[in-house]
Amino acid sequence: MRHIILLTDFSETARHAAAYALNMFEGRNVRFYLFHAYDVEFSGSPYVMRVKEEMAEESRKSLKRELAALHSDFPNSRIEVASRFGPLVDVLIKEVEGGHIDPDLLVMGCRGESALENFLLGSNAFDVIKHVHLPILAIPRNAPLQTPQKMVFATDLKTIDQDMARPLFDLVSSFESELLFVNVMEDDYINRLDAEEKIAEFFPGVQLSFYFLEDADVCNSVCSFTEAQAGDMVVLVRHNYSFFERVFHPSITKKMVLHPQFPMFILHAR
Repeated sequence: MRHIILLTDFSETARHAAAYALNMFEGRNVRFYLFHAYDVEFSGSPYVMRVKEEMAEESRKSLKRELAALHSDFPNSRIEVASRFGPLVDVLIKEVEGGHIDPDLLVMGCRGESALENFLLGSNAFDVIKHVHLPILAIPRNAPLQTPQKMVFATDLKTIDQDMARPLFDLVSSFESELLFVNVMEDDYINRLDAEEKIAEFFPGVQLSFYFLEDADVCNSVCSFTEAQAGDMVVLVRHNYSFFERVFHPSITKKMVLHPQFPMFILHAR
């Protein structure tokens, strides 16, 4: 059974991301955890301790309301609520390293215009991506509820290994998705044939294709390629420094995450 965390700040953006995941895995053997983290500074003060208790109660009440809203649309989904005290990244790392949930996937929303909806965005979202070594599904608010049929894997073709590829293989196999590898070429030489043969070993039975692009604007070329190919999800690797750090350069961050065009499946290399 898969265990999937649905990260929420009770915004419409977070609810849409949760609905996307619930729709995507509907009818499958999955247990979802609607997860909220709350924190307060100076926790040693008696006054702040009262505030902490009030925040805990409000978190539980809000989770129950959110659960009822999701269950109204997905009545057969197995959803539990999880409220945790502490900084978001810290509590998520604890769950990954041996907490109660033992998650296989983290789902979070991206893009929000209001102050509330910005809770999961900006540096907070990137701290999650940077420090929580778990496959992450980041869903834009306008993404249609659908299963991924054609996924575009933006990569330099150098850092893919079996452990990193396994979550993606499980996903594309489960949905019989087509997987398109796209490399925005750099100055470094790549033996394309060797790279393609090695990668194909990690995805047996999956329909694969490989593309090579030349464009100084990595973000634009990946988005344009995905749109031209009618792709419905983009795959990125967090520890693929030579590529990922170019994509998530501060000048491109706003375009890729705050104003994304496609859902993103983010992996972590070992």
